[in-house]
Order: sequence, then C-alpha cells, then structure tokens
Amino acid sequence: MIWTQTLRGKAFDLLNPDPKLVDFKEIADQLSTIHRYAGAAEKPVSVARHTLIAFDAAQPQDRAVVLLHDAHEAYIGDLTTPAARALAARIKRQSGTKAAESFELGLYSLKLELDAVIYAAAGLAMPLPAQRARIKRADLIALRTERRDFLAKPPQPWAAEIEALAPLPKKYKLRPAPDLAEELFEKFKTYLPALRQSAA
Repeated sequence: MIWTQTLRGKAFDLLNPDPKLVDFKEIADQLSTIHRYAGAAEKPVSVARHTLIAFDAAQPQDRAVVLLHDAHEAYIGDLTTPAARALAARIKRQSGTKAAESFELGLYSLKLELDAVIYAAAGLAMPLPAQRARIKRADLIALRTERRDFLAKPPQPWAAEIEALAPLPKKYKLRPAPDLAEELFEKFKTYLPALRQSAA
C-alpha cells in the first residue's frame, strides 16, 4: 500500500483509492493551503483560489465538474506543468523515449484514477471529451486571470494556448485560506449531487 496522510489523519491509498475516504470538506481545506506556480507568485495563489476562478470561467453546465478538476491535488500536490515536462525530458535524455512516455502515462493515469474515485464520491460521471475540452478552457482562462492579478510580468510569452485566451474581466484579490476553503466547500455542497443528497 502506498498511502498519503490526509489533513485529518486518514491513510489514503494512492494506488487503490477508496471512495469512502473522500471527504470534500477535507479536500477544500487542503486545496486552500496548496500554492500554485511552485510558490512563484507575488501573492500566493492556492489551488482553492484557482478552482473558484475556474468556476467563474466555466459554462453553467460544467460548473460541478470544474469544481473537481484539480481535486486530486489534495492527495498528490500540485506538480507544475513545466516541472512535469522537465522530468519527462530528463527521463528521455537518460533512459529514452519509452521511459519518458511511461512516466507521462503513469502521472496521467494516477490523476485519472484519483479523479474517477473523487467524481464517483461526488455522484458525478467522469467528463466526456467535449466537456473535458471546456474544462480545460476554463482552467486556462483562470490561469490567465491569475497571471494578470497575482504574478510578475512574464519575461516571455507562455504557451500559445494560454496567450490566445483573455483573462476574466473581474479583478481577483487573495483571501485567507479558511475563507476560500469555506466558499469552496459551500460550492461543493451546492453543486455536487452526493453532497446535496446527504444535506437533504
């Protein structure tokens, strides 16, 4: 068993995750203290803050699933995209293309399995390709908004798919982690079917 200890002291198995151990209050609390961009922001941006911005960027029919698009990071942290790409490049240089592809597939499948368990616990089906594309768009709009509001001016352009999108008109401010955790959990209770049923 390869497990990680959760905020409230549960052993969460990363390779055979148990939906019964998924605690959405705990996820909201943990995401509110995990910083994005490896901490390289002039103002610290948490995954919870990012999720709430992505929620604002999402189409109405996608809001429930957007709330969960980074929920797996409560269990494995936020490995930045540049770090993941650098690791794959290093593995390719040292061990070849197949090893690098195995690393990328392993990371993708770990996130996917955790997502499947979290979505099931929330009472949601996994997103289909068209919805995944819309989630990605909301995610990138949130990133673009965060860059404007919280990061230093970039020294060079980011990926073309990021530069092609405009940030949200609203300017965002940082708020204390407990406030963000509370807002995120309230949205979980409003939009996630399993939590709505348990509250009824």
